Amino acid sequence: MSSKTDEIVSNIRSAVAAHRLLPGVQLREVALGKLYGVSRTVVRQALQTLAREGLVDLTPGRIASVAKPTPEEARDTFDLRWAIERHATETLARKLTKKHVAALRAHVKLERAARAARNAEEVRRLGAGFHVLVAQLAGNALLARTLEQLVARIALILLLYRHDYDEHVECLQDEHTEFIDLLESGAAAKALQLLQRHLQTVEVSLNVENMAVVDDPHLRRALLAG
Repeated sequence: MSSKTDEIVSNIRSAVAAHRLLPGVQLREVALGKLYGVSRTVVRQALQTLAREGLVDLTPGRIASVAKPTPEEARDTFDLRWAIERHATETLARKLTKKHVAALRAHVKLERAARAARNAEEVRRLGAGFHVLVAQLAGNALLARTLEQLVARIALILLLYRHDYDEHVECLQDEHTEFIDLLESGAAAKALQLLQRHLQTVEVSLNVENMAVVDDPHLRRALLAG
């Protein structure tokens, strides 16, 4: 992919994960081309990449739009996330070092600072980023990239199906600390049990019977924010 294609992919992925770009929002090739100063071909390549990640709907004959996962797709996404995170945790537990522990604790410190500052977007980004960091520290780059893509898709799911995720933030951050403590003490099995409960807390916060009605934010604000 070209650098511009990468930029578009990265910006859309980040905007989705940050809840700035919402399910069902149209992604018109002409508008994106003008926004980034590129041809429709470059935009189309970016949208195709995002479609493979499950973040964009490229239904033939229709304008591309941010994906709206079905309840079945939401459940499948969480199942895959658990499989990936379980493997990453087991792998990291076998090779854990003091540097790994320090990196995880530093990340949780950032999470708590974001919550203290009431920066909801940063809290969500860092909360999901903790799990990606575990996969990165496990040493499997493909696994980490796949999880990063899933995290963005889960952000869509949380937006699409009304949820009470934000009510659990303090508890979830505490569980991140407990997870590190268990890994550091060699209690990998207990860490996995905690992780499973932790992920289930997020999943059960969804209300798949009540799909959220979302607004279409201006693309420039959504994609070029910050």
